[in-house]
Amino acid sequence: MKYSGINSNDVKSENRSKIIRLLNDKGDMARKDIATQLGLTAAAVTQISNELLEIGILKENGEMEEEAHVGRKKIRIGLDGDFTKILGICIERNITVVSVNNMRGKCLLKKTLATDTELPPEIYLEKIIDTAYELMDSLGLTPDDILGAGVSVPGNVQSGRLKEDDITSLWDVPVPVRRKLERGLRIPVVLENNVNAFAIAELIYGAGREKGNFVFVKWGPGLGSAIAINNKVYGNQDGRIPELGHIILDEKGSTLESMVSVRTITEKLRGCFSETETPELWKALGCDREKITPNTISLWGGIHDPGLEKILYEAMDKLALALYNASMIMPPDKIIYYGSLFELPYIKENFKKVFTERYHLEDSDFINKSTLGDHEDSIGAVAIVFNDKILKLKA
Repeated sequence: MKYSGINSNDVKSENRSKIIRLLNDKGDMARKDIATQLGLTAAAVTQISNELLEIGILKENGEMEEEAHVGRKKIRIGLDGDFTKILGICIERNITVVSVNNMRGKCLLKKTLATDTELPPEIYLEKIIDTAYELMDSLGLTPDDILGAGVSVPGNVQSGRLKEDDITSLWDVPVPVRRKLERGLRIPVVLENNVNAFAIAELIYGAGREKGNFVFVKWGPGLGSAIAINNKVYGNQDGRIPELGHIILDEKGSTLESMVSVRTITEKLRGCFSETETPELWKALGCDREKITPNTISLWGGIHDPGLEKILYEAMDKLALALYNASMIMPPDKIIYYGSLFELPYIKENFKKVFTERYHLEDSDFINKSTLGDHEDSIGAVAIVFNDKILKLKA
């Protein structure tokens, strides 16, 4: 087999990515400090940064303040968040959020649609395209102003015999989502699993900037997970992703997800709903069991009730056990969690405490709620475009 070495363009492209990543992680820096940090020559950093300044990805942000500095002051350079715009399309089982964002992940405008899987998929994708153009028109943008569209979806987007842009998790038949959206939007489209996309966002905008190895979990309405190793989100050659929710926890073959999903919590609560076992819920819901559904959890899930809190504690305990076991197999720097169930008051107040007390953790920062959760409906989609088009920028 003939060996193909790395050519100068490959090296230059890699160095460009290193510089962009460093400035993204650390903020503004002087060229000399960039060279020292990355082990590159000052000449190489100057050449690459000048090219990026000319393109507009970087901008100069004035002189650095230095004590007792003699001679020419250093000029700070950093990423220009407004260099380009990124379209985000976050398709979940219940809702779809279409957004326009800047390069740093700030949402400029967004609109929410009900995910209608009863419609033929091509028709629903046309609705997404129309919504995207509506947002762009409102901001005075055209497709030429958009770097790309990030599309995050539940499920495996690269499975077995399917093409990489065929989605089966939302519809009964494979749907060429990427190709359909690219043709309609006339911009490049990057497609990724929703939890993987959010994990990439953590690496670019969140805790992953400091720690590149972590276990990542999304809870609600189901359970999703991702693993990052050395600043890369892990997946095997067939595109399979880690599925913490598929871990079997008993001799009956029950999976973690089947034990902690919103549907399971709802069914358990309906089973014990009574004036004696769930007194506060009984009173708040007017004795009406039919008000307890997976879709109404945001209403009843925040009520302080002993019966409900017992069910939530049992679910938290099972999830904590699975996360602890996962952290023993692949020792991460951090465990990061987010999702709608973590927003329920009882879980929000107690999950980290349950985990740290049960497993006697000395480092309380080992497990933390994501700081990006408020941007869940857009940040992952932005991150996968930023990663694909900027951090992996070709020379």
